[in-house]
Amino acid sequence: MTSIRLLKNGIEAFPAMFGAIDRAVSSLAIEMYIVADDNTGREFRTCLVAAADRGVQVQVLVDAVGSWNLPDDFWKALTQAGGVVRRFHPIMQGFFPFRNHRKLLLVDDHIAYIGGMNIADPYYRGTATELPWRDNMLEITGMDVARLRGSFSRMWSQTHSPFQRFLSRLRGGMGTLGMGGGALRFLESGPEDPLRPVRKAYRQVIRNASESIDLAMGYFYPHGDLLRALKRASRRGVRIRLLFPQRADVPIARWAARGLYGRLLRAGIEVWEYVPAMMHAKLVIADKTVIAGSANLDVRSGRFNYELVAVVIDPILAARARMDFEDDLKSSVRISIEEWKTRPFVQKVKERFSYCLLVRFDIIVARWEMARKMR
Repeated sequence: MTSIRLLKNGIEAFPAMFGAIDRAVSSLAIEMYIVADDNTGREFRTCLVAAADRGVQVQVLVDAVGSWNLPDDFWKALTQAGGVVRRFHPIMQGFFPFRNHRKLLLVDDHIAYIGGMNIADPYYRGTATELPWRDNMLEITGMDVARLRGSFSRMWSQTHSPFQRFLSRLRGGMGTLGMGGGALRFLESGPEDPLRPVRKAYRQVIRNASESIDLAMGYFYPHGDLLRALKRASRRGVRIRLLFPQRADVPIARWAARGLYGRLLRAGIEVWEYVPAMMHAKLVIADKTVIAGSANLDVRSGRFNYELVAVVIDPILAARARMDFEDDLKSSVRISIEEWKTRPFVQKVKERFSYCLLVRFDIIVARWEMARKMR
């Protein structure tokens, strides 16, 4: 029997994750894009060191770019206790555009935490200048979680080596797992995978929705096929509400997303902006289906990053997620088509420039780097 909980914000997620680490008896496998040398990062490290001291096998994989400013001696206590730490695709070895954006904590191959949270203060208690970011983690418990061990091992094995071709690794082949009256799938994707299973999953649940789609996303400048899927869903009567950050940690990404508001609003799609803090979630609720994980709906997550998401068909989980979404809307502002039409010309220029820079330049650089490394 597999059980799944949706954890809202760091105030729920971090105590659960730290508690699970403290109870680990055999193994801990961690993948993080960012681990910071701050209060949250040091508390995380302390838990891992204690686990290693009591004989738990500890493996930590952090992205070399996401955690670029992490001091070399940050992990010294953990490695001295027997833990092993690797940096994914070190910058000096190339592959700069292709990052491990996954967030996974795997405890004893029985409990998994998947979502959008990195290990840093903004995701937990906030900082001196801003409130904690709005985000989610899924806590998944049961025998089905063991399937994630192979996924982690594949990422661990290619830390310092060129990525393998798709047919040699068959990414995204984790299948559908039974979960009570619903279903659970883990989907992974990476730059060498031409099938784009994560992107395809987002598009599929949008196409299958018949009543409602609620989407909270930190970074949103998706491929055209997904935009078309959203518009078609709206035309067939599906109520669609999209929630984005009003304040972003990457301003150019915010401007790129805002450049799409006009198309969405004209299609009858509701667009909202979350006000209190950075909206960093990667969450889709379509009827009874929930998708949560590391993947944004942007070109980078779709083509260049390694991502991991869970797709869950479960009416109870979907109802809980929708309640959280409704609560977030109370702290958000709705963008009207009238307001959008009268925005300043300078804002329009920022939107167009940002979208072209992030989408076109990203693709050009990544394609060049992949071609150079695969020769």
